[in-house]
Amino acid sequence: MKKLLIATAIAFSAFSTVALTGCADTTHNSSEHSHELTIENAWVRASEYSDHEGGMTGVFATISNGSDHDVILTGGSTDIAMMVQTHEVVDGMMQETENGITIPAGGSVTLEPGGLHVMLMNLKKPIVSGDKVNFTFAFDDGSEQAFELTAKVSDGGDEEYHDH
Repeated sequence: MKKLLIATAIAFSAFSTVALTGCADTTHNSSEHSHELTIENAWVRASEYSDHEGGMTGVFATISNGSDHDVILTGGSTDIAMMVQTHEVVDGMMQETENGITIPAGGSVTLEPGGLHVMLMNLKKPIVSGDKVNFTFAFDDGSEQAFELTAKVSDGGDEEYHDH
C-alpha cells in the first residue's frame, strides 16, 4: 500500500508539472522589451520656469519603438523633481495626458516644446543651461531607460503654463 501511495504521488506530481507547464504564461518580461525602444536626442529645457526651486521644466527626446506592439511612456523619475507627468499641448494650453504617451508599434514619437513632453514639476533645485540631470524614462511594460540629460535653452512652444 505504501508503494502504491508513493507511485501515485510521483505520477500526480509529474502530471501536474506537465499540465502547468502547458498553461504557462507566454508573455515577455519587461527587460526583453526595453531593447526594442530607442531614445535619442534626450535633453531637458532650461528657462525662466526652471531657474528656481519649485519651478518646472520639460524633458524632450525622440522615442522609437521597434516592436510589433504599442508601448506607452508613462512618465519617469528623477531626484530633482517632486512630480513627473506626461503632458501634451492642446490649443496652446499645456495639460497632463490621460493615459501616457503611446509609442506606436514600428513607429516613433518626438517629445518637443509645444507638443508632447515629460514634465518635471516642483523642482527641488534650479535647472540652468549646462546642468546635468539624471532622468529615467518609464514605460507601461515595466521597462525603464536612464539618461544623463543636459539642460539647454530653447525657444518655447508658445504654450501657456498654469499652476497645477
